[in-house]
Amino acid sequence: MEEAGEYTIDKTTIDSLSSDTRILILHSLRERKKTNAELAKELLLAPPTIFHHIEILKKADLVMPIGNEHKWVYYELTPFGRALVVPGKKIKVSIILSSILTVCTALAVLYTYSSIPSLDVRPWLPVVGDPFLCMVIVAMLAVIGQIAILIYAMHPGRRQTE
Repeated sequence: MEEAGEYTIDKTTIDSLSSDTRILILHSLRERKKTNAELAKELLLAPPTIFHHIEILKKADLVMPIGNEHKWVYYELTPFGRALVVPGKKIKVSIILSSILTVCTALAVLYTYSSIPSLDVRPWLPVVGDPFLCMVIVAMLAVIGQIAILIYAMHPGRRQTE
């Protein structure tokens, strides 16, 4: 299958994604091509209902029928549909960059707090009653959370289709 390129999301695409059933169909088709009956059985819906939703997805160029010699019609994601439901490397890079930026910002907050001049002697970390206590707690949680996200995003064993 060809590699996903740049796509424009228009009103038809947005309208087609406004149904939970259509989103479930797209996620189901990312595994493999399926027939209307397979989708109906998997999603516990009537075949005419699935057919109606597939027609809307076809108009939005997210799903396409695959013809074969048999009487069954299989449906699969178009490159545009696959780009919407299968996260690519660009998304992974974006997550990593935003996490690094958040960690840097939180570390700057912690550095700013520790370098504020004070007339009296104060503890290294704020204590109850200190107006900066909330800021420092949020900054520390941000650092811990974003490091966890970075570790998860860069883990080599993580599947691309999750």
